[in-house]
Amino acid sequence: MQGESRVLAIGEKGSIARQILFPLLLLIVVSNIVVVSIIMRQLDTQLLSAAQHKLNQISQLQAVKFTSNINELINDVLIVSRTAPVRAIANESVGKNASVSGGISVEAWKHQLSIIFTEILGFKGRYDQIRLILADGTEWLRIDRHGDQNAVRVVDDEKLQNKSATNYFQETLKLKSGEVYLSDIELNREFGKVALPERPVIRASTPVYADDGTIFGILVFNENLQDDFEGLRSLAGDDTNVLLSNSVGEYILHPEANKRFQFEYNRSSSIFADYPAAKELLAAAGDSFETGIAGKGDEQQVYSLRTIVYGSGGPSNRLIVATSYDLSAALQVKSHLLKQIYFLLILITVIAVLLSIIVARRIAKPIVRMRDALTDQGLNTQSTELPLTSSGEVGDLARVFEQFITELSRRQKILHAEVQERKSAQAELEENNKKLVSLNREMEQFAYIASHDLQEPLRTVASFVDLLVEHNAEQQDEQVKVFHGFILDSVQRMRDLVTALLDYSRLGADSEREEVDCQQLLNDVCEDLGARIEDTQAEIHYFDLPCIAGKRTELRMLFQNMISNGIKFSRQDVRPCIHISAERGEDEWVFRVRDNGIGISSAYFDKIFNIFQRLHNREDFEGAGIGLAHCKKIVQMHSGKIWLESSLGEGSTFYFSLRDIDNG
Repeated sequence: MQGESRVLAIGEKGSIARQILFPLLLLIVVSNIVVVSIIMRQLDTQLLSAAQHKLNQISQLQAVKFTSNINELINDVLIVSRTAPVRAIANESVGKNASVSGGISVEAWKHQLSIIFTEILGFKGRYDQIRLILADGTEWLRIDRHGDQNAVRVVDDEKLQNKSATNYFQETLKLKSGEVYLSDIELNREFGKVALPERPVIRASTPVYADDGTIFGILVFNENLQDDFEGLRSLAGDDTNVLLSNSVGEYILHPEANKRFQFEYNRSSSIFADYPAAKELLAAAGDSFETGIAGKGDEQQVYSLRTIVYGSGGPSNRLIVATSYDLSAALQVKSHLLKQIYFLLILITVIAVLLSIIVARRIAKPIVRMRDALTDQGLNTQSTELPLTSSGEVGDLARVFEQFITELSRRQKILHAEVQERKSAQAELEENNKKLVSLNREMEQFAYIASHDLQEPLRTVASFVDLLVEHNAEQQDEQVKVFHGFILDSVQRMRDLVTALLDYSRLGADSEREEVDCQQLLNDVCEDLGARIEDTQAEIHYFDLPCIAGKRTELRMLFQNMISNGIKFSRQDVRPCIHISAERGEDEWVFRVRDNGIGISSAYFDKIFNIFQRLHNREDFEGAGIGLAHCKKIVQMHSGKIWLESSLGEGSTFYFSLRDIDNG
């Protein structure tokens, strides 16, 4: 009897265990149902939104990639049309053998032009043909690819064709000088038949006029778009389908061979049948896109349609790219995730029930003990066994708990203050990270523009110098060869300087530390500054400079700025003299650059290292006032310091330290 009274009966009506367990169980079940429904709705929305966003980004990248390639094609055909051989040939009758300017015959110009065409095809693999066609439609010069290896060749005269009946020829003759006609994207044809294997091509052509305004012919570039199409697929990824149609909706890119370029065989395979909305997009002006869902059940697909406008943007210069994503894989993930959620919720429910039983018994145990004491002892129950007043066990527990809450509240306030400080610091860190990301993007954009705009003229200079030397090979003497070598060396050094500038623009992000021979580095710097050193009769003294671990490009810029400043800020009628030396410190090398120039007042020692700070008028000394700021940045990049000693009229001595790589 006594043993049974000490057992907490969960099933008893009104028991503490039941009052705790049943509401808690109901709350868990209801909350699980609500959580599952919310998760499923949000999951569906997020899956659809993520898929549409992904397809939109893919199609946008595809449009940018395609239009940039077309713009490059247009620029190339215009650049070649303005070259000296094309202009000379246009101004001289092809039928004559008279010489052109400088005593160069038409045949010589033709040979030089064939070399240019060949170099272009060799450099840019996506170009299939370059042709110069006369005003009567006859191909006058044609360079193309042939054979399994796509070898570049000059087509023999007897194999040249007449293209007067082609649409692109007739349309190009209507254009003014400097205008470019872009043909429809179609399969390449030879002698009126589709060439095998099939190659999708686009032709860019521009008219060639003589100086007196007489039409000479047209210049045509054929671009093989197969690599461009493969690039569109690679941007999408393996899980995304890519389709492409021309300006009238006919497929020119489709995974099924019997649906692409059917118009070439007098058949039709239109994107309008698969995506009716594409018709409205083609009719709309400018760039436009649309996303949606096609299919039902497990065959649902999310699709994105986007117009690609290129060239002049006319009706024929428009494409539709359709990207689609199969939702079946996402639905499988959703189903698998749902099973895991159900299993987890069931597990949580079971654990919650068990914990509820345990907690209910722990809470009821003191009360049951008091009940049993009263039942067993009756009137003989000792007062020490009952919580009669607040001084009893319940009061003591309450007071202890109150003390605990007070202490917990105090600690919670301290913790809250620490959390707020950390949140503030985190917010500041995130803001700085956003600014850094933005600066990095701007710097990457600058690096790309500089790489394209500065490197391209160097390639052109080197190419045309080589052509000039090859053309006049019989007239060269040793001096010409030496000059030729100087030009090529200078071009190469200029390329290296451009590369160095690009590396510096990234503030050392992409450059790595390496072993740098400072003695050899100074030799290279003095060679770059050779003309200036010779003009000013400057003396540069340096010897026994160490090998250090650092960033080569930045260190080269550091020494170049130091020497350039020593020459620039020299005293009138005094030959510049610069001494460079280095001493070993505890964990660093300390370099000293001493000159005999005009000197610097001590009041400006800190100012001169600030960016765009000048101490003299531009009329007296050229420059932008950034050289020493660059030096300071480079030294700090190597965990060092830079300072100077100077007096007006007595020259300056700059010191800078470069830490070893293990200590940097």
